[in-house]
Amino acid sequence: MFKMRPLFFSVLVILALIPLVPDILSDPPNQPLGDFVIPTWVKSTAGWWSDDKIPDSSFIETIEFLIKDEMITVEIPDLDSEVSNEIPTWVKSTAGWWSDDKIPDVTFVASIRYLMSQGIIHVEREQVEESEKCTFKGFEVVCSSEKHTEEIKEFDIVVNSHSCTPCTSWTYVGKEYHFQIETFDGFRGNPIDDVIITAKIISKDGELRYDFGTISTEDGIYLNSITIPNMDWYADNILSVTAEHNGIEKTIEKEFEVFKGKSSGSGITEVGVGGCAHVSPVKIDTWETGPQGLWFSSNGMKMFVTGYNGDDVNEFTLTAPYCIATKSFVSAFELSAQGIGAPTDLAFNPWGDKMYVLQASNSEIYEYKLSTRWTVSSASYVDSFDLLTEDFQPRGLEFTPTGDRMFILGSGGDEINQYDLSVRWDVSTASASCHPCFEVDSQDNELEGLAFNTTGDKMFIQGYGNDKVYEYVLSVRWDVSTASFVDSFDYHCVPGGACNIEGGGRDVWFDPTGKTMFLIGDSGDDINVYKLSVAWDVSTASHVS
Repeated sequence: MFKMRPLFFSVLVILALIPLVPDILSDPPNQPLGDFVIPTWVKSTAGWWSDDKIPDSSFIETIEFLIKDEMITVEIPDLDSEVSNEIPTWVKSTAGWWSDDKIPDVTFVASIRYLMSQGIIHVEREQVEESEKCTFKGFEVVCSSEKHTEEIKEFDIVVNSHSCTPCTSWTYVGKEYHFQIETFDGFRGNPIDDVIITAKIISKDGELRYDFGTISTEDGIYLNSITIPNMDWYADNILSVTAEHNGIEKTIEKEFEVFKGKSSGSGITEVGVGGCAHVSPVKIDTWETGPQGLWFSSNGMKMFVTGYNGDDVNEFTLTAPYCIATKSFVSAFELSAQGIGAPTDLAFNPWGDKMYVLQASNSEIYEYKLSTRWTVSSASYVDSFDLLTEDFQPRGLEFTPTGDRMFILGSGGDEINQYDLSVRWDVSTASASCHPCFEVDSQDNELEGLAFNTTGDKMFIQGYGNDKVYEYVLSVRWDVSTASFVDSFDYHCVPGGACNIEGGGRDVWFDPTGKTMFLIGDSGDDINVYKLSVAWDVSTASHVS
């Protein structure tokens, strides 16, 4: 059938299911199941896996290899998009029994069939198509049917696999919940990054608790965490992950439970994103008297500020997500080594291992690698990209969550320019896809801040000339050329009252819920907070004083 090759792993993914599925084991003990011959080394590897000497992934790969190379012949079932991705813990015990000859071979093969039906083992089927092939025979045309096989393209997504050490199905209030998303071509094949993924956390009743929006993997992996803010999250929660690739959509939901904080003397302060974030203006003049750019880490536990007086990036830790009043200064990264003076904005990739700084004076964007995630002191210069062809006064900087597109807000031309990156998160590979992509001079002629909602169908521009935040809707997600004006919000004046809040806004930022807006300004050298009664609708914003 085929030549046996050395395989390094084990075969036993399956014995786990034997006690639970007696109906699949009805074949007589001596009846062969398909063309089945178990190599002698398989029992040894089964034992190794049972003893934790090889990982689960190796065990799965071995079984799939045997089936693909027809050492084991079984029917490939049709599966729904949502399938199991985890091997039950008791499977290893069963693997050990089979390796010790306590379970017959026929039982082992039956268990393989079961695991395939559950999607734990998966082999891509081949689709057979018929077509006619015609040739000349003498003076006649003779046609015959010919079969072609075409591999069905598939992808797989795994959430919180055994490779994620910090991932658990529970956590405490005030502590982090870690999760990991992996994407592969085919079922657990090679890692791929071109999968569109959205993730959110919802309650058992379906109430949205946190929206991560569109996220992207790097080398097939996305790893993140979120600090549980308060007792509203107590008990059951669901991490819902939806992925789309080649027209195929899959959704995986992982339940996790939140417990009360452990008793630790002083206890845990239960503050939520909404409560602790909604504070009166927070001064930052101790570190920067000309603030220009504002950024938060993916979990909202770190804040970064850059400005034209300090010529650096300041890093702060927060006690809970977006609780800016609890800031604690960590360190500053000096930008002068690359000749950067008066930086106007900054950005990070979702993992916090890359940082980008925008400079207006020479119209360039600088890329840095962070050896320690979200730690600016570990930054080292990588590359830069010249923006002068498009605008001589770049002020705002944003990326798509996948890092394949970059947006620059320019005050020189009062416009937004859009760049495609041939290598994700590598600014040296950027090229302008349209110039100008969208002009803003009809609303404001001095632009400073740029932001998008998590799904990329809304854009926000903070104007310095009229002290307003402008809201736009994008008919095509993450394409600013399709933007159209919706509404605006005067961040300087209280509706019906005095105009004395912040007259020098430089950057705008929204939390993932779209109900809290942060605006950094150089008039008061502070960060102002605004509550939105309707998510991502700036016309519903009100200043927190």
